[in-house]
Amino acid sequence: ATAILRCLGCKQSEVLWLFISQFLVLGLLTSALGCVLGWFAQEMLFKLLRNLLPQTVANPGWLAAFFGLMTGMTILIGFALPPLLRLKRVSPARVLRRDLEPLPTSAWLVYGLAFGIVGVLIWRYTEDLNMTVTIFCAGLVLLLVLGLLVYLILMLARRSLPGMNLNWRFGLQGLLRNSRATVSQILAFSITLVAMSLSFTVRTDLIENWHKQLPEHAANHFALNIFPEQLPALQQDFKEQGIEGSQFYPVIRGRLTEINRVPVQKIVSKDSQGESATHRELSLTWTQNLPEENKIIAGTWWAPEQKGLVSVEQKLAESLSIGLGDQLLFVVGGQQLTATVSSIRALRWDTMKPNFYMIFSPGTLESFPGTFLTSFYLPDSKKTYLNQLVRQYPAMTILEVDLILKQFKTILTQLTEAINYLLYFALLAGFTVLFSAIYSTLDNRIYESALLRTFGANRSLLRLTHIIEFTLLGLVSGILAATISEGLLYALYSKVLHINYRPTYYLWISLPLIGAFTVGLAGCWGVRHVASSPPLQVLRDS
Repeated sequence: ATAILRCLGCKQSEVLWLFISQFLVLGLLTSALGCVLGWFAQEMLFKLLRNLLPQTVANPGWLAAFFGLMTGMTILIGFALPPLLRLKRVSPARVLRRDLEPLPTSAWLVYGLAFGIVGVLIWRYTEDLNMTVTIFCAGLVLLLVLGLLVYLILMLARRSLPGMNLNWRFGLQGLLRNSRATVSQILAFSITLVAMSLSFTVRTDLIENWHKQLPEHAANHFALNIFPEQLPALQQDFKEQGIEGSQFYPVIRGRLTEINRVPVQKIVSKDSQGESATHRELSLTWTQNLPEENKIIAGTWWAPEQKGLVSVEQKLAESLSIGLGDQLLFVVGGQQLTATVSSIRALRWDTMKPNFYMIFSPGTLESFPGTFLTSFYLPDSKKTYLNQLVRQYPAMTILEVDLILKQFKTILTQLTEAINYLLYFALLAGFTVLFSAIYSTLDNRIYESALLRTFGANRSLLRLTHIIEFTLLGLVSGILAATISEGLLYALYSKVLHINYRPTYYLWISLPLIGAFTVGLAGCWGVRHVASSPPLQVLRDS
């Protein structure tokens, strides 16, 4: 169309404005339609989360619709304008020969501007500049690394072409012919499969794997707010019932206010663990012996006669820059208390036993009023004993961990269903990328198909090459998704949750099969008319 318009006397600027105006109208219509569909999609999302949200949820305002329009127009113009700029500088003869110049510098500037505007929109949605920069930079690095990996795989596949039979050679050449588009399609599908597989795995396996790694008869109840005068009777009741429990820890509520005479607000960084710990009262305790599952990583534990010492949890100490010998000032019950840091401890929070950020040496907190805390194991056959405990000790609070975990699993299931609901749109976007790549090369595919049929190839051969091409595309996407999922799950289990990781073998089977089937089916449907086009008519028209 560009060549014909140029031959008819249209100027470069007129041709460029003609296409830009068409894209503007198309972008406004599709963005408006997207906002309407987004409103319906939001209502469906609210229905999925109806048990977690208030009964009345605020409707989206006009500002949300405006940013939706801006996002759609930015993506469309930002990524459609560079090819149009390339057409502007090309002579009609070169356009007719489909011999286009490489992208000019201005086109790359437009790409950069488009990415910048997308970054600004992300910042507007998150309202956190650090998070926006982290997401944007990490996403770009991840896409670059994965893109190079996929490109290397394609280059290795190119070397194996001579040893393949005709069907596989033609199918693989379909992927190698436009390697950039192939890389983008593989990335789109693999990242979507990764997100969906992670949400499914976390929902189904995370809590079960954590339960399996707990020791037998691990505590499944916590008893809080035990008054000192009730402690002997409760200990005797547990002994008579044969209940296994942890140590009874005294609990005093106090707030950390100063470190080495410097207010903690001047030390702590925003949104850190230390900030959350200093904006509330902490549960303080004291004990002579180092609790189980606590490990001293710096300093030494106190001797029986030492007083005025405190041991600090490792991550909190790092967040607040607390070191050995530092003086910590606490406010407990309106009174000030100073303690010296004697050790730093590493904790295991997944043991179902009481853990504390701050543990004091005996003789430091005894003068302050407090309660006691413990955890214990109670089998299902003795659940009725809880009713007796509540009647006998009405001020005591009992937390049933198994019921809390059951409720948490229900919430997690609803959240992952909502996440998967959103990921379906990402999957549709991946298919959109696939179909756009197919339709952009459809004329070439039809022409090549006509040539092959002229040289004796039949329709079954062409259909088989299409099946191989798109099945391989989905298969590579699935294998890449399984690899990324395995790495992310390993990091989540071992580094974040400190759970022994067990490889999820089913991902290595299910993801490649799902990718091969869905992408293969969609791709073959997109090129269904290629093999049936009459060769004589195609060659005559071209």
